Amino acid sequence: MGDLSPAATFIAYNYNNPVDIGEFEQDAQRILAEVEAELGWMYETRHVVDGKVQKSAGDEPVLGKINYTVWSDVFTCPECGAEMIFWEVAVDQEAGKVRSRFSCPSCRVVLEKRSLERAWETVFDSALGKVIQRARQVPVLINYTVGRKRHEKKPDQWDLDLLWRIEEMEIPWWFPTDRMPEGYNTQQPLRSHGVTHVHHFYPRRNVAYLSMIHDKNKKQKIKAAYVMVYIFTHSNF
Repeated sequence: MGDLSPAATFIAYNYNNPVDIGEFEQDAQRILAEVEAELGWMYETRHVVDGKVQKSAGDEPVLGKINYTVWSDVFTCPECGAEMIFWEVAVDQEAGKVRSRFSCPSCRVVLEKRSLERAWETVFDSALGKVIQRARQVPVLINYTVGRKRHEKKPDQWDLDLLWRIEEMEIPWWFPTDRMPEGYNTQQPLRSHGVTHVHHFYPRRNVAYLSMIHDKNKKQKIKAAYVMVYIFTHSNF
């Protein structure tokens, strides 16, 4: 069965190709467990209450599992050139709204988002083997779970050090690095954030996690498409 739509083709193909559900779930769960055992540390954070790191009975930091991280763009003030984190200066976090006007924390001039200039950084992309420019973004909020309860915290130095460690590590498993095709919709992420290749859409720890899943799945007999759908609906990366 064929269809012009890739999504429709995927659905039609899998409706017409039966799979052993029990065997599939067992294999997919095993892959998840193996990846979690090796890369789960990438999604850990210290449990903090009222600014204090919580300790276990053995005086070790209590670690939570990250559900998601909020990242914010960084801009520069057109008046004084100081960098500002958009989340901190322009977002009313209690109301959940972006302020139409806000002040530069450095020179106090009143600004609007359209008057800001985006901050850029130069980094080495080991997958491409060259230096690239990308929009500067920083983590501003971590939602995580300890036991059965969810918590939120501002990233601390421990979290920033963890992200730096991940950025510096080599990913030994294959992942796609195709250049983005020319097109109207692909120009927006290029102009706004410097996205030139497909792996630039994902934080590095997500790339590592997915590439390891793909590597392990290649060694299994079950269909890759089934595994990836299962992974995307049963994990928090």
